[in-house]
Amino acid sequence: MENRKVLLEAKNLVKEFYIGGTKKNPQVVHAVSNVDLQIYEGETLALVGESGCGKSTLGRTLIRLLEPTSGEIDFDGQNIVGMSEGQFAGLRRQMQIIFQDPYASLNPRMSVKQIIAEPLITYGQKDKTELEKQVKALMKEVGIAEEFYNRYPHQFSGGQRQRIGIARAIALRPRLIICDEPVSALDVSIQSQVLNLLKDLQEKYGLTYLFISHDLSVVKFIADRVCVMFLGSICEIGDTDSLYEKPLHPYTKLLLNAIPKADPRLRNEEKELLSGEIPSPVNPPFGCRFHTRCPYAKDICRQQVPEGKTVGERKVFCHFPLE
Repeated sequence: MENRKVLLEAKNLVKEFYIGGTKKNPQVVHAVSNVDLQIYEGETLALVGESGCGKSTLGRTLIRLLEPTSGEIDFDGQNIVGMSEGQFAGLRRQMQIIFQDPYASLNPRMSVKQIIAEPLITYGQKDKTELEKQVKALMKEVGIAEEFYNRYPHQFSGGQRQRIGIARAIALRPRLIICDEPVSALDVSIQSQVLNLLKDLQEKYGLTYLFISHDLSVVKFIADRVCVMFLGSICEIGDTDSLYEKPLHPYTKLLLNAIPKADPRLRNEEKELLSGEIPSPVNPPFGCRFHTRCPYAKDICRQQVPEGKTVGERKVFCHFPLE
């Protein structure tokens, strides 16, 4: 991995939301806390964790849909935090996002042609004939028939709407696409079609994906590397096969234990599962954020934030990694 080009890197990235309280004692949601992350060009890095752990917030902050509270984000070697809108405009077209809900992310008043043409028009495509040609080519690319050119979102199924969202995301030939739970709102039968489409497009255009999901079986299918998050912090990051085979962080292990087994003979194995409530992101626990739910926690875990340890190609933030 080390000789591959880093497309995007976050250093000490923090995102907090002010939700009230007093000046002396403000109430703050600690959504993303001191995250260091590298995304290599051409890879799919999956971001996994339970709902509310800060995955989507991190994804949106990385492409400045949300402004970071502090920290640095380097895209292709340039720090994009603090860039003016004018400076950032040229880079913004290289980063796109596919949203989770294909029912909410498409404007119901716009036809398919308007939805897909919008980014092209924004970035200067004025010629009507050329525009129509490009939109039809994009529709074909994602498997939407040309005769639906003038139809509206409500006339499509969820899977087709997500394909329209994908066409819009690839219209400007971006380098990085944040896929924010792009298949979680779809039927299982449709999920694999959309995942295969994403894989094909990645191969064709050399795209880089940050794939956000809580479904670990989907992640195993699509991701080259996996980053596990808990309550705004990274627990473990490494290549998919070795992480699934031998998790080093207790949280990763407990998450993997919860994946339903297809083989009924394996279902009766006694496995440790996650228990307890997720702590509040307004008052996260001191020390390791996972210690309140960790079956192996010791005193140091309650007092000290674990440093990142490198084990082979993997990085794990735990005082006592599972060896």
